[in-house]
Amino acid sequence: MDKDHLNESLIELRDELRSVTAVDDSSRETLRRLDDDIHRILNNEGGVPAEHHASLRESLQDSIQVFEASHPTVTILVERLIKALSDMGI
Repeated sequence: MDKDHLNESLIELRDELRSVTAVDDSSRETLRRLDDDIHRILNNEGGVPAEHHASLRESLQDSIQVFEASHPTVTILVERLIKALSDMGI
């Protein structure tokens, strides 16, 4: 997956995350962290240091446990992004 496709996938996940409504405080914090990481990557036009991608990957992996049963679409998008980051060597 190239950078343009990664950005498209991040936008898709961010939109999906914004539609999630029924969550507890812990899940809401996970959503906020994911949104912050995605926002930081999408808005950095000069390139994003690898540590931001690594931070996003960790947040994505943590979110799978949180959303796997209650929000399967989020889980699918997260798994797709984890694979894309892995394919990019991140």
